[in-house]
This record gives sequence, C-alpha cells and structure tokens, in this order.
Amino acid sequence: MTKHLMILLGLAALAACTKSSTPDRSGGDVSSVDACALLTPSEIQQVLGVAMKPGVKQTTSTSSQCQWDSQDESEAVGVSLSVSTYDDTLFRTMSSSNKAVPVSGFGEAAFKGYPHAGDIAIKQKGHEIDVGVVDFKLAPANVDGAAATFAKLVLSRL
Repeated sequence: MTKHLMILLGLAALAACTKSSTPDRSGGDVSSVDACALLTPSEIQQVLGVAMKPGVKQTTSTSSQCQWDSQDESEAVGVSLSVSTYDDTLFRTMSSSNKAVPVSGFGEAAFKGYPHAGDIAIKQKGHEIDVGVVDFKLAPANVDGAAATFAKLVLSRL
C-alpha cells in the first residue's frame, strides 16, 4: 500500500509540474489529443513485463493526461503521459535544474530525470510531452529506458 501511495504522489507531482500558468500559444492545440490512445496497456506490458489496467484519462483546456497502473497493485508499477500546450518558461525552468539531464533524439529539446527519475520531458511542435515510469523493481537505467521507449512511440503517433 505504501508503494502504491508513493506512485500516486509521484505521478500527481509530475502532473502538477506540467501544468502551465503562461503557455506559449504558438501551436500545440491539445483539444483533439487523447493521451490514452497514444500508448496501450499491451505495449506497456511488453516493455515492463507487468499486466496493466486500461488508462485513466484526465483533460484540461491545455493538457491531455493518461495514467496506467499495474493490474496487480502489489506490483506498484505506473506509467503516466501528459501532452500539454508548450510553456517556454516552465520548460526552461525545469530543464535548468541540476537534476535534469539533457537527452537527444527526442523532438526539438528534451531532458530526463526531473522532477523524478523515470521522467522524460520533450518539446515538440508547440507541445510538451511528459512521460513518467514508476517501477521500484527495475534498475534506474531500465526505468529510464522504458520511458524513452514510450516517448518514441508517443512521438511517432502525434
């Protein structure tokens, strides 16, 4: 139960960090984006080796978010995805953290590891795409690899 609570708190923090107070509206209309349609429970299971529940969708005027949790709560595995209207100030602030590690090969700009290990944030075509993976049984490098795999799938579908 403690692990499940930690997952929920971590994912809630990720969602809160991706909300925009002053979005750059140069593009990135998310009204037609269904974050839950960008990954499937089967794809997540193939990467993480854990059966997943269907995604739970949440939307606002500037973001579409989805959260998948393991079918067996004792596994304490979760994946989150948020596609938001890009906010340059927020992205620059988060990417300048000493915990944020720039990564290449993802959109126009990307960083990983902030606000949590297993997170990757990507700037692409007026959007910010945030992928988060929580799996306490995997090594941190494997969690980062899973997040990168999911990010590539999402980018190919946007």
